[in-house]
Amino acid sequence: MFSITVSRALTVADVLAAFVELTPPGVRLVVQPDEADIPDDVGDLWIRLVGNDDPAWPLSLDVVGGYDSALGPYPDLRVAEHMGVRHGVDVLCGVDPSVSDVDPLDPYYRLALVGGRWYLASAAGTRLMGPYVVADADGFREEPGDEPVELIRPVVVDIPEP
Repeated sequence: MFSITVSRALTVADVLAAFVELTPPGVRLVVQPDEADIPDDVGDLWIRLVGNDDPAWPLSLDVVGGYDSALGPYPDLRVAEHMGVRHGVDVLCGVDPSVSDVDPLDPYYRLALVGGRWYLASAAGTRLMGPYVVADADGFREEPGDEPVELIRPVVVDIPEP
């Protein structure tokens, strides 16, 4: 499974059209909104559209299935680039160790495709990663997070052809 997050809401039809362009003929695709029941047959690739509470990053795409054979190596980065070009969105992906020297398991680091360029980014303090528990003199409280995604530095992402 992989997940990417995009900078504006997309419809099921938008996402399906993009995946049809990315996958070889014959790959069975199931694209559903988050509230839909899990189908009995999830196809070769099952893509769920999951809403987020962050208005800057309102939608995540959770992709499950045999995506290595359907999308080739680095499927999340390949999908991100295609979504960026096709739909004009910015995209957040997980960090790949071949691209950056940060811990890929640190939940706050992301690869961000912004304006067609790749960056190492931090999502710490964002609504996307919140809420956060804050301690002060009055005790503990939750804050949703109000920081934008921080672009730390440009990175080179070289995705080999499938």
